[in-house]
Parts: sequence; C-alpha cells; structure tokens
Amino acid sequence: MKHMTVDGSIFDQCESLDAGAALEDLLRKLPARWVIYLMADEEDRPVQLLCVRNLRASIKRRLGEAEDAGPSRRIDYRRIVRRIYWRRVDSTFEADCLYLRAARELFPKSYQGMVGFRPAWFIHVEPEADFPRYVKTTELTKPCETIGPVEDKHAAARLIEEVEDLFDLCRYYNILVDAPGGKACAYKEMGRCPAPCDGSISMVQYRQLIAWSARVLVDPAESVREHQRRMNTAAAELRFELAGRIKSYADRMANLNKGPWRHLRRLRDFSFLSFQHGPKADQAKIFLITPGRVEQILSLIDSPERGGEILRVALTEAAAWRSLPIDTPAAERIAIVAKHLFETKSAQGVFIPLDRIDEPAILKGCRELRKRKINVESEDEGIIQ
Repeated sequence: MKHMTVDGSIFDQCESLDAGAALEDLLRKLPARWVIYLMADEEDRPVQLLCVRNLRASIKRRLGEAEDAGPSRRIDYRRIVRRIYWRRVDSTFEADCLYLRAARELFPKSYQGMVGFRPAWFIHVEPEADFPRYVKTTELTKPCETIGPVEDKHAAARLIEEVEDLFDLCRYYNILVDAPGGKACAYKEMGRCPAPCDGSISMVQYRQLIAWSARVLVDPAESVREHQRRMNTAAAELRFELAGRIKSYADRMANLNKGPWRHLRRLRDFSFLSFQHGPKADQAKIFLITPGRVEQILSLIDSPERGGEILRVALTEAAAWRSLPIDTPAAERIAIVAKHLFETKSAQGVFIPLDRIDEPAILKGCRELRKRKINVESEDEGIIQ
C-alpha cells in the first residue's frame, strides 16, 4: 500500500482502485467517516481534494455509474482515479487545518480559492516610526507591533477610532507628517489632541504616547483599576460629576477586551492550547497553537485527573517553537485559528491562551469540551469543502 506524504504525513490511509474491479470491493474497504481525502490518478497526480462527512458515500457518488446513459457534462472520475488517500478528522478545526495544509501542498497555484481563504485582521503600529499611527492589516510578516486578531476589517477600523479617542491621538495623518510645522486641527482646541503636528509636544513624546497606548490596548486591566481608584477617590470627595466621567472612561477602556476585540494580544503572544473532540464522545485531541505552527500534540482517551503532564508537554513544545518565523503559511494558519476563535462556543472546541495556562485551566478546558456539540457523521456524502 502506497502512502502519499506532503511535508510529513498528510494522509495516513490509501486504497487502490483497479479499473476492472467492482466498485463495491473498494467501498467495503472505506470508512463511512468524516475525512479529508484525495483522489489521484495512476501516476499519483492529484485529481480532487475533498472534505466530507462520509468517505464511503462520497466515493460511491463520485465513482459510481451515472444515473443516465446519455451525454453528460459530469467528469467520469472512474476512468481517471486509481488511488484514494485519506485521513480521518474529528472536528471542524482539525478539518480546516488539515485541508489548508493539503490544498497548499497539492494545489499551490489555486489553493486559496479552494479553501475560501479569509485572512485574519489585526492592527499594527510602529511606535518608533517617524510619524507613527495605527493601521488595520492582514499582513502579518512585517516586523512591527501587530495586535489582534479582531473579528473583521470593520472591527479593526472601529478599534483604531476607539484607541485614537481614548488616548487623544492624532486623527489626521496628513497633518501629522508636517510636524512640527503643521497646522493643528479642531481637536487641539477641544483639548482632545496634544498636537504634535504644530510642535505643542515633541514627536519623541508622541511616540512614547503611542507606545503606552499599545501596552494598554493588549492589557488594559491595570489602567482600568487605576481609573477605578481615581473614581472612588473623586466620589469620596463628593466630586460626583468627575467620578462619573472617570467611570465612563474606565468602562470604555475595559471594552477593549470584549466583543469583536475580545482576543486582542500581540502577535508574538498568539499562542493557545486547544481542546477539540476526538473519535469518541469521551476522547479529545489537544492542539498547540503558536504564531509559527499549529499541531496536535496529545490525545486524551478520557478526562485527566491532573493536568500536569499536559502542561509540561505544552510548555516544552511551545518553547521549542518560539523562534519559528511568521511566513505566509504561518499567517494562513493564524487566519484559521482566528476564524475559530470568533465562532460561537457551541460550534467550536476550547481555546486557552498559553499565557494563562495552568493545571486548573487545563482541567476546566477538558470539562468545557464535554459540554460542546459533537460533530456527527452523515449518511450521505456531507461535503464540506
């Protein structure tokens, strides 16, 4: 039995198809399970890559006899296909990751159209640039401060507007680039901009403000607590109007970690441990996610009594992967992860940020997965991609 490998083993099962043999002989050897599979010709050239809920039903439909004997535009795969390669998958996340990998390797010129690729949206900023500003981006390979992911490009644009408003940053980049000889806009008159454009503050000071805003953006908790302390002080001094304004500001800052912005972090810290369903209801697959890699590292037959060994393996592997570059394939894997992070809880596995991982979090993740909807097999082909 010949196995196809693409940058390691993509498909771990294979069956050959004899042109003269009955299709039923092949079907008996195929599982009626959820798989990623490839049909290849006699020379092992890829013909079609599919993700389906039922491999046996899919092959029967695609290689079986046509329902009518007349002329048809349908491709006669039976005359072309000589091998079926497949690998079982047990979750949408696993399927998406494997399908992307296989499509990229087998169809390098057309794979993005095959996967319906949607890039992940982030915002980035270079605090040390001559004239720094926040911009929305899907480009993740540049060496700058990249923060995200956010739900979509509209959420990225709203986040930039919110950051500019919260930290009184320059709203008009075309004026900022004239600093210190620019003409200040109305925001200076309203006390809503320190006006680096006309030299009211230096660009050195403005860069420090930008850098501070980026630190608060990824971890607003301490700043929120500081404003709450100020609010309590103002209330104790009976300055209720000031206390109300501080509370409103603190609430807006706390919202930086909610809704379409709830997964904000620096790209270099884009690391998770993900629990996904396994072959049976009481089984799980554990995936380690870092900016440069996504890979299954463990399988669980049952919920663990302790999470120490899982924690040790995850942290050891993550340390080994830390230096991996963020190239185009890595950016595409990040996009797959970002897509699942924003799925509804009932339709996804469990994702735990690696910077918050400990034994209680691991055990909680296992319990949460058991509450999530299990993806069921299908009686018919159940084509997904």
